[in-house]
Amino acid sequence: MSLVYLTFFILLNSISVQSELFTSTTHLTHLLNTEIELSKQLETYLKTEYERLDQVEKFLNIIKDEIRQAQGDTDRYFGNPVNAYLFIKHLTVEWYSVEEIVSSEISKTMGDNWLFPSYEDYTGSAIGLMRLQDTYKLNTSDLANGKISENFKSRELSASECFDLGRIAYTNGDFYHTLMWMQEALDHLNTDTNSTIPNKIDILDHLAYATSQQGNIEHALAVTEEILAIAPEHVRAQNNKQYYLDLLRNRTLTNGDKSDDLNSIPNLKKLDNVNIKNQRPKDYLEERENYEHLCRQTESKLSPKRVAKLFCRYRHNNHPYLILRPIKEEQLLDEPALYLFHDVVSDSDIEEIKSIASPRLSRAVVQNPKTAQLEPASYRVSKSAWLKNEESPVIARLSRLVEALTNLSMLTAEDLQVANYGIGGHYEPHFDFARKTEKDAFTSFGAGNRMATWLTYLSDVEKGGATVFPACGGYIKPKKGSAAFWYNLYASGEGDYTTRHAACPVLIGNKWVGNKWIHERGQEFRRPCSLDPMA
Repeated sequence: MSLVYLTFFILLNSISVQSELFTSTTHLTHLLNTEIELSKQLETYLKTEYERLDQVEKFLNIIKDEIRQAQGDTDRYFGNPVNAYLFIKHLTVEWYSVEEIVSSEISKTMGDNWLFPSYEDYTGSAIGLMRLQDTYKLNTSDLANGKISENFKSRELSASECFDLGRIAYTNGDFYHTLMWMQEALDHLNTDTNSTIPNKIDILDHLAYATSQQGNIEHALAVTEEILAIAPEHVRAQNNKQYYLDLLRNRTLTNGDKSDDLNSIPNLKKLDNVNIKNQRPKDYLEERENYEHLCRQTESKLSPKRVAKLFCRYRHNNHPYLILRPIKEEQLLDEPALYLFHDVVSDSDIEEIKSIASPRLSRAVVQNPKTAQLEPASYRVSKSAWLKNEESPVIARLSRLVEALTNLSMLTAEDLQVANYGIGGHYEPHFDFARKTEKDAFTSFGAGNRMATWLTYLSDVEKGGATVFPACGGYIKPKKGSAAFWYNLYASGEGDYTTRHAACPVLIGNKWVGNKWIHERGQEFRRPCSLDPMA
């Protein structure tokens, strides 16, 4: 209301004020023009205000609907990657635009007292969504229409939301995903009756460049022609058209055809059903295909010959801690020897561990093999916290259990690292032990290399999130309360390269794990050394 009064005040001060008009009826009639103009100005003002309030109301309705859905079961709601991405988008780029038109008091109160995600969170969640798309071979249209799997669905993405995903890929030079999401934005724009943003030309502009970078020059030219059909004066499209024509002409001449007739180039509609090239680019990870193939499994698929070597049993090691309560042990792999211990941590202990770790979670880091510095990396996306035995009897009890089951000393083991994986959270194939080429790895720890790994699963995962061993076909589906164990080093101290493993991206669910890395020092009499380098 104060804004309305202020507008009236400014408007009245801008009008030339003249006294004694009441003394003449003729002069009063002249004031009618003033009132007419005043009504026009107020109508314009109200229209702007209604548009502003309409934008705020639409945003409010979106987040109220989101709150209603999330409050029922937050873990399940945010375990859906599309829901999680849209949630972050609402609190970043969408809030930024609303923040500019609401009162400064609301903006200041929220900014000073409440936590908001950053723009990096927004782009990271989008990249995580595309990682899931690649790893689990999700169809772009299905994903955009909310069909993640048979049992999990989310709302359909709008043309604008598809465009934003494509634009993030475009900004990162990822034209493989740009092409897919811009095409999806175009398809949704044709059916999205309420969509005014993005502009069709903007979608086509991004699509043309992306498809040209993927080697589809004819398609790029056809898309550019479509832009010019809508906006004949579009300067960039005019220049790009000539550029694409020159590329096609040079290619035609190179192939021995001296004809300059390019009339056979199809238009956009004719290309709708053409198989356009869009090959996923190769990257630094040679084993990616095998790694992602394992991630798409739902269970271990070893050969019958290898399965015949595996066994299940109760283990107690004649340890007083285990004699009356032996642990269920399942061998999952023969080489490397990989074991899964079932029901080793109770639900109540798990909740306490998670409650201690949650407020301390920070972005997980890896050691740079060249500089030995710890730093975040795109191939490891999660948050972690380190918990000491002294912080809780639950943590100390877990360490005693690890020692009793493995017969290895915990005196030189690392603290318990609790990790939680976010949208598309993963850890690409890696070794837990330090290779000889790594500079000063674990020297500050002063306990030698990482001899063995204990991995506790602190949650079930609805879909994805498996631990896989690409070199040997190993596969572990997370099971709450269970723990995996393997040796990273042979008894000789040499690294076992078959233990290279990965944490697959979490497709649906909330993955928590607890890592305990056991070092060489103090194990001399518990696991004697061998002169055989492969023993």
